[in-house]
Amino acid sequence: IFICSRKERLEMARIELLPRSYNSYKANLHSHTTCSDGRFTPEQAKEYYKKSGYSIIAYTDHNVLVDHSDLNDESFLALVGLEMDTDSFIYGRKHEFNQTCHLCAIARDPKHAALVSRAERYTGEAISRKIDELHRAGYIVNYNHPAWSCEGSDEFLDYGMFDGLEIYNYSCEVGNNNGESHSEYAMALRMLKHPIRCVAADDNHQSLGCEDDACGGWVVFKAPELSYSAIIKAYDEMRFYASTGPEIKESYIEDGRLIVECSPVRRVHVMSQMIDPIFCDFSPDNDLTRIEVDLKKVPSEARFLWVQLTDGQGKKAWMNPYYLHKE
Repeated sequence: IFICSRKERLEMARIELLPRSYNSYKANLHSHTTCSDGRFTPEQAKEYYKKSGYSIIAYTDHNVLVDHSDLNDESFLALVGLEMDTDSFIYGRKHEFNQTCHLCAIARDPKHAALVSRAERYTGEAISRKIDELHRAGYIVNYNHPAWSCEGSDEFLDYGMFDGLEIYNYSCEVGNNNGESHSEYAMALRMLKHPIRCVAADDNHQSLGCEDDACGGWVVFKAPELSYSAIIKAYDEMRFYASTGPEIKESYIEDGRLIVECSPVRRVHVMSQMIDPIFCDFSPDNDLTRIEVDLKKVPSEARFLWVQLTDGQGKKAWMNPYYLHKE
């Protein structure tokens, strides 16, 4: 997370956000296998995703922790994790409809990963304490698919210090038509005063009885090497972007301008906490490949810059927010 004063941003030679010099590693940070309710074995998931250009899977089966480091090779990395759920109909009903909080916990060090059980009360206080417990146990915590979970700001704004939020979940999209949680992510950015990473993921099961729920939402890490520590560092430093289609090749700040190089897109929006964008652009020919934002024109009250791209097919990519002030 690169944070400096406005004057420093205008005078610095270059700040790398997504360095072109680093390798790109495509990742699915939310997946299920036969270790819980998925149809693929862990080995089958690896082969399926590698054939589709992925280098990383976070194995996050439901409420079980299984280390699949034996699948690692020079072109594939298995992140160790789990998904835990707290269901309102079981742990504290609030409405006539069910709600549920799902968290993906990814171990920072697979050698010291230990199972942590779910929160057994469906309250903001209990879930916030569980996130704190996961952090103490050495986990990254991503908050999953709030739209599918029927959770709104009354719930997730009380969940505390989760590290990332799923802005897009492909399995929820193909299975329930509610995989996009753009509004929920934007609300979290506005209301929570800590960095929140932007995650797109599959949540694949290959067993929904509809179209395949794999390879529809992903993140791309920029890192010098494919190692566990390098990917965790890239996550911490927000050196990745989320996507359902567009590619971001490079992003940096130089001479007081934010630069983004990308595959051809139709629309560009650079948002902050305000209603209207800081910057927007449009091409009916779907040929925008370079975005330049003059930081001198950014309002002084803006807390962050959040780049969003949309291509001619409606596919989207989201950078992590670049924070203009310390959060």
